[in-house]
Amino acid sequence: MLLGAEIEVKGRMRKGQAAMEFLMTYGWAILVVLAAIGALAYFGVLSPARFLPERCTGPAGMDCLEKASIDASADTVSWAIKNNLGHGINITNILDNPDETGNCDTITEKAITVDGTTTVLTGSNQVSLANGKEAILRVNCSGFDSGKFSGDFSVVYKSLDTGLQHKAAYSIRGKAT
Repeated sequence: MLLGAEIEVKGRMRKGQAAMEFLMTYGWAILVVLAAIGALAYFGVLSPARFLPERCTGPAGMDCLEKASIDASADTVSWAIKNNLGHGINITNILDNPDETGNCDTITEKAITVDGTTTVLTGSNQVSLANGKEAILRVNCSGFDSGKFSGDFSVVYKSLDTGLQHKAAYSIRGKAT
């Protein structure tokens, strides 16, 4: 019986030795791979900003049509919307949301293009957008460089049916070029 116990212990020793040999052999390879990933991350190859999803989100009824165009050299952010509210509206203003963190410090100019006609919003100017029509909104922002961009804007509009004023909030994320 004692002889059987010794064999069992030796079997466990062999399994432990095999596990240790496995770790010593492949542990170095795992360490090298982790070091390579660390080096790539350190030098910016695996930077999260390179994989930033570009998006434009707005409220239901005033949908973004596609991702925004963000031009750091011209300091402009442009995005396309479509009026699906079921009635016409008059767009009266575009505001930067100061409560939100973003790259747009100050809006210096606001313009809206509908059917090829561009109107710069100043003071009492407003742009009519019929139901089902599309518009390109452009703001000139100061204070952002090329790279990662984040901005939150509000489009102020009046309903042509009721005359009530509303704000549509847009969140724009992307890469400024």
